[in-house]
Amino acid sequence: MVDVIVAEPNPLLRVGLQAVLARHEDIHLVAEVTDETALVSEAQATPHDVMLAGLGMLRHVGADAVRALRCSRATGGLLVHSYEWDRGFAQEAARFGAAGYFSHECSTADLHAAVLHVAAGRPFITRSLGVEVAAAACFRAVPLDGLALSAREKNVFRMLAIGLSTRHIAVQLGVRECDVVACKWRIMARMDVPDASPLVRHAITQACREWPRPEPGAAWRVA
Repeated sequence: MVDVIVAEPNPLLRVGLQAVLARHEDIHLVAEVTDETALVSEAQATPHDVMLAGLGMLRHVGADAVRALRCSRATGGLLVHSYEWDRGFAQEAARFGAAGYFSHECSTADLHAAVLHVAAGRPFITRSLGVEVAAAACFRAVPLDGLALSAREKNVFRMLAIGLSTRHIAVQLGVRECDVVACKWRIMARMDVPDASPLVRHAITQACREWPRPEPGAAWRVA
């Protein structure tokens, strides 16, 4: 059973989120927060696995206060939502220490999956946002600790960082899937790793620093 606090000042959004989550037997709504002044105290006073909070409310509370709360280990994972969609909102949510982010394009199934992933210590974004982040990561100048990778290998490496499959990477780059697989094996050989898991973990730490993992060893997961 996952205990969830819903923190959202807009009554329509709050009731809607609660209604969707209440349908699932593995989720227990333990509290609601309707005002930003009560967010920190409620999070500290009520044991929970996940706090589902609106991005606007977190802005009012302030990044320093939210990060201090997250670092105190007194609270569960933070899952952030916004009504409007923007890739920058996902990065802003990460700066608050969020383990997951979704917006209005999220389906009810995505919402359920997001809560379960964050409760288990696994980061979460929706597939559509994952593709957007991948596109941005591909062309961002990110130091790769001296790895001698080709331009295509760097693109594949960064897309692996946000959890895209080889099929989706092939679509993004306009190449065959077998070429992506071969590229991944070349990267693994240069890094001297036996399989893709440590490669992806290294890619996360190197290419996606703006979305830190909530717990050591957690793998990036795209819905």
